[in-house]
Amino acid sequence: MTRRAAVTVCLALSGLFGTSAVHAEKTKVPAPVNRGEVDRLSRVLDTGSEDEKLAALDDLGKLTGASAAAAASAVGELLRRGASVPVLVRALDVTGKLAQPSSSALVAPYARHRISDVRLAATRALSTTGGPDATAALRALLHGDDGASRGLAASGLATLKAKDAVSDLFAVLAKDVPEAAEAIGQLCAPAECAKFSDFLGRLPFDLVQSGLSPILLRPETEVPAELKLEILERLRKLQTDEARKFLQTVRASYPDKGNVQVKYGLDQAVDNKPVLPSPTAKGKAK
Repeated sequence: MTRRAAVTVCLALSGLFGTSAVHAEKTKVPAPVNRGEVDRLSRVLDTGSEDEKLAALDDLGKLTGASAAAAASAVGELLRRGASVPVLVRALDVTGKLAQPSSSALVAPYARHRISDVRLAATRALSTTGGPDATAALRALLHGDDGASRGLAASGLATLKAKDAVSDLFAVLAKDVPEAAEAIGQLCAPAECAKFSDFLGRLPFDLVQSGLSPILLRPETEVPAELKLEILERLRKLQTDEARKFLQTVRASYPDKGNVQVKYGLDQAVDNKPVLPSPTAKGKAK
């Protein structure tokens, strides 16, 4: 065999084995459900003492992959039956950790439990279980009487990227739910972001800035540069120390590879100069 032929064969074999390895990785079979362990822990949740149930819940919360769904189902059975407050709180915390959308319908009623610790644990869990049931429950909680639950619900809707809930967040913005401002900033469509910026001068600045920060830092594919420049000019015109400090903070956080028009606008606003389009950028991102 000539040297060239040998090299060709080696390359072919290398490609073959490399492709096989990649194929094997892509078709990797997930680990099977540890059914025996899940069943054992389920029995403990059914008949064990309070301490044993708490320990079993901790063990179920450590399961991952396909076993996580089975673990969530086992915890769900406990939620159906009910339990002592410490066990319920731990069960809700574990349900949130397992993050299975199928759990949301079981968790939602506990978000209105008479005991605060249970309500809050359920609300936090909904933020990670997700799905339509979680979103609906969190939207309803925004309008409830529990201030702590309202705040967690607002943050949870942002975590779940529930953009259809922005109208609910606007409705509670001035009702002692500061988390709603940040959630609006993370979720708003351009017209909604512009509407939010109209609260400058109408609501406390520390409340409005928590929503403007994510608006200004979101990608320009979500919030156009033109709108950001308008907001920056309005902030500059406030001529207050808190507005200047806020602009400086945003400028320090804005990515170096971000839109050059926005970077230029931030520089202008920080220097208290009119925010105008960059004379050299011509509206293009860097």
